[in-house]
Amino acid sequence: MKKIILCVLLVISIILFSFSFQKYCSIHKFNIDAVKKNITFLSSNSFKGRLGGSFENEVAANYIRQQFKASNLAAYSQNYYQTFNAYYPKKVSGAPYLKVVDSHGNTIKTYVYKKDFKEDMLNFKKDHIVFYNGSNIKANSSYIQIKDKSENFLIYSPKDNNLNFRSSFIADSDYSLCIMATKNCLSELRNYLNKGCIIDCFIPYSNDTTTLKNVIGYIKGSDSSRPPIIISAHFDHVGTDLSGEVYNGALDNASGTSFILEMSKFISSLGTPNRDIIFIAFNGEEFGLKGSEAFVNKYYSKIKGGEDYNFDMIGSSSSVPLSIMGGKKDTVKSKPISSISALCAKEHVSFNYIFDDASDHSSFRNKNINAITFCDDDTSRIHTPSDKSSYINSSSIDRCFKIVSKDIINNSFNFSFLILYNKQVCILSLFSVIVLTLISLQYAVRNMNSKN
Repeated sequence: MKKIILCVLLVISIILFSFSFQKYCSIHKFNIDAVKKNITFLSSNSFKGRLGGSFENEVAANYIRQQFKASNLAAYSQNYYQTFNAYYPKKVSGAPYLKVVDSHGNTIKTYVYKKDFKEDMLNFKKDHIVFYNGSNIKANSSYIQIKDKSENFLIYSPKDNNLNFRSSFIADSDYSLCIMATKNCLSELRNYLNKGCIIDCFIPYSNDTTTLKNVIGYIKGSDSSRPPIIISAHFDHVGTDLSGEVYNGALDNASGTSFILEMSKFISSLGTPNRDIIFIAFNGEEFGLKGSEAFVNKYYSKIKGGEDYNFDMIGSSSSVPLSIMGGKKDTVKSKPISSISALCAKEHVSFNYIFDDASDHSSFRNKNINAITFCDDDTSRIHTPSDKSSYINSSSIDRCFKIVSKDIINNSFNFSFLILYNKQVCILSLFSVIVLTLISLQYAVRNMNSKN
């Protein structure tokens, strides 16, 4: 009887070791260096800030498509692309200027671009504004607001007096043109207005329409009727300024894009999930979440009941907690916020909550689809030329993967224990094989000796 039990245990251990070892060899090891390499590539000057509507944005979309194909993701839509139309800020001919003209038409002051003033990317319904003291003006030490019929214009001074920040573009903004100016420049403009002078400003951008592309691939699950898991990040950024300075967008959001590219390699190596897993690189996030909105609207019937794991700014200093971002109407008890926070606590990962519609999870939450954005809430370099790959931190990428991978595997794979603890199972089963083999040999020797 003992011999039979030993044989059964040994066979089970051998099978378990064989399965776990094969799985261990086949699983793609999440490579943080590969994530950082992609961040460096996508945020390089050659991509010129990946502004939606630009040639470089198209190149980025094609690169992501190639990476999805290399990860053996199937095309979720034709050619991996979902196209949609959106407004974007189009550069037009001419050089920017801000100047003061006297009552005789003589230019008495010309301000320097980037030193004294700069465009705010909010909107370009109008590219030219002329105003004077008789105009409909509201002004104080922080701004000058001009209303001309149905048009609103704003010249304002940033709190830190730094003109480097470049806002997102919002086509339906109430403002037709926004301009940043230093405190000194703004003060001088008010004084010139009081003296009866005319302010003349031109910014060579216009609102135009373009076709943008989301990039979508997926892993087909064993039961595609079940609601899918969605893994997403936006790849667009805010381009270059009128002097050609690049806003590289390493943390925002080459980091999130590169994170899901590596996740696609890791998850596709795990085998067949029990539901479809969709990977999406959204476009037009910087235009008001246009890409995620287009995706949810088009595929709502297929994705309702699913969950979106969105990544926006992953890889800041490890001293910055991992932020779990839900929508404005969410709470700590909302799904999947509650399960993620519990997992963070269990794994001793420092985290905090943000409830805001500030990233692509919002498009899902607006349709009552569970969604969460993971981010390192560090805005110190965001939308400035300082957001470069040299500041990306590996440990922050690792802690995000540590949490997210476990939650996705738990929700998407049968026998998730054998995947999550594959290495431990492999070592333990090998140890069991060795021990049981030695015991079996010892038992066989004893039987031989007893017969003799």
